Amino acid sequence: MKIDYFGKTDKGKVRKGNEDYYASEKIKDGEYLFIVADGMGGHNAGDVASKLGTTTFVSHYKKLRKQKNSIPDAINRSVIKANSAILDKATSDPQKKGMGTTFSAMVISEMKAYLAHVGDSRIYLVRDEKLTQLTTDHTFVGKMVEEGRLTEDEARDHPQKNILYMSLGARKTFDPEMDKTIDISVNDSFVMCSDGLSNMVDDNTIKEYTISYSAREAAERMVNLANENGGLDNITIQVIHVEQNREPAKTEPIPILKERKNFFSFIKNMFSKRPLEEQ
Repeated sequence: MKIDYFGKTDKGKVRKGNEDYYASEKIKDGEYLFIVADGMGGHNAGDVASKLGTTTFVSHYKKLRKQKNSIPDAINRSVIKANSAILDKATSDPQKKGMGTTFSAMVISEMKAYLAHVGDSRIYLVRDEKLTQLTTDHTFVGKMVEEGRLTEDEARDHPQKNILYMSLGARKTFDPEMDKTIDISVNDSFVMCSDGLSNMVDDNTIKEYTISYSAREAAERMVNLANENGGLDNITIQVIHVEQNREPAKTEPIPILKERKNFFSFIKNMFSKRPLEEQ
């Protein structure tokens, strides 16, 4: 298995700062970790929450994996640790009170993807030219879509579509999506993004760009398109392609022709027998 991946974040056209944060890291051979977080909160607390949640998760996950904890266990415990870190920071600093972040994490290992998710950032799977959203939008509007009270088209333009009912750091007890495992096939692709991208670029375009371009070019083109379509929010995306790990082709040694051997021998003998020229 070979992984081609690229992440990019941009503040967009409207926001003064960027409260999104992402991480992509090769933990060891065959194991990769990807995160997208979209922070929220006054007094620039959103960027603190998204970065703190992400960095806490990464460091704790790596520690647990070194201790031989399983991937699902390391993910679950690291999400709890990240949530506590944000709550502790908000408690110790009154200006950070109420801060939180969406949090979507994915670990790829041995042809499996392990997911953890809270909020309305998204993880998509692109397989056989079909795009599937693997995560749930933890918004009140998203809940109405689940219950059949709104259509997807109605939800896209709903004025309250970004109001979350669950995020990382909002409360001590919460119920994120965890223990979700996806079997991976060669040529699968994953897209992880904040709502600054998914609100500006439709699902079909996300699918087409992911299929048509390398991870880097697909990510850069989609960020540019989100800005062209208004760039109303911070934009973050990671594109991950799962490719066949091809063995290098074996090459046979090229035989030297007998005539060439004879020629080189003739030249060598001629110079070895040539008398030294007098000064």
